[in-house]
Amino acid sequence: MIKEILSYQKNFHFYLHKYIQSLKNKHPQELYLPIQYILDSDAKHIRPILCLMACEMYGQKYTHALPAALSIELFHTFSLIHDDILDNSPVRRGKKTIHSKWNTNIAILSGDVLLVESYKILSEYPPDKTHALLTTITSASVEICEGQQEDMNFEKKNKVSSEQYIEMIRKKTSVLIGTSLRMGTIVASAPLSEQKKIYQIGENIGIAFQIMDDYLDTFGNTRNFGKKIGNDILTNKKTFLLTKAMEIADKKELAYIQKALKMPPTKQKIKTFQNIYQSLNIDKIALSTAEKYHQKNIRLIKKLNVNNTSTLQKLAVLSEQLIHRTK
Repeated sequence: MIKEILSYQKNFHFYLHKYIQSLKNKHPQELYLPIQYILDSDAKHIRPILCLMACEMYGQKYTHALPAALSIELFHTFSLIHDDILDNSPVRRGKKTIHSKWNTNIAILSGDVLLVESYKILSEYPPDKTHALLTTITSASVEICEGQQEDMNFEKKNKVSSEQYIEMIRKKTSVLIGTSLRMGTIVASAPLSEQKKIYQIGENIGIAFQIMDDYLDTFGNTRNFGKKIGNDILTNKKTFLLTKAMEIADKKELAYIQKALKMPPTKQKIKTFQNIYQSLNIDKIALSTAEKYHQKNIRLIKKLNVNNTSTLQKLAVLSEQLIHRTK
């Protein structure tokens, strides 16, 4: 990240650390210790940073949005804890997940507390802002749950269209990024028209980010990507690449894809799908689709009527970095 964006990250980390420290005096510790554990991790905190930047763009000091940014991080962490339970994931942010380190009941309760805490923090803003902030985050909550359910439903289906997949990731991933930006503008009392535009920018970032994540899982460099390549292929996960391939394949190609899905989870399966995707130009289609959302953002960013153009430029740079990433 560019130096100016790192300053938001540093200040948010300090604010988050103070919150974590405050939990050490709360009881029962069986409830609050797992929360301290999961919050004190090596996360980039992109969503809180976007919230702070959006507030500053519309003429307020970004420090006014620190509580909203914390609320977003607590909400996001709550959703990750519950996702990890649903997916039975053993690791999150380089650490054992709460349910694997403690147990599922504690993980559920810890997540519940984080959700309530995220709402409680927003209630401490002035009444007009509290109403708008709570309305925004509760609306996002519903869509995120819908997206999670759709994702689980997709795993039971033989075929999912790329449009259905994009709508699912919009709900599951992009909505909270858009919400993060919008909440920053609410704190800054930006006009509703600006709130809507910046929310759309967040959604576009999220969709492009997830498409790139799918691409990198298949075609990325292990050293840069930070995790093993091909996990989505080995688990037959519905991704943009798989849904698009099944969508454009002819009858013979589709039969070959369906046969390949039944292969044992080995390096050969990864290589087979890499070849399938390249033969159908799926790698190029994925990159061009992510770029399409980036170009939408370039146009939207130009239409924003902000007070602080310097911060707007930082947002443009961060948006490009998130989309044109290699890890």
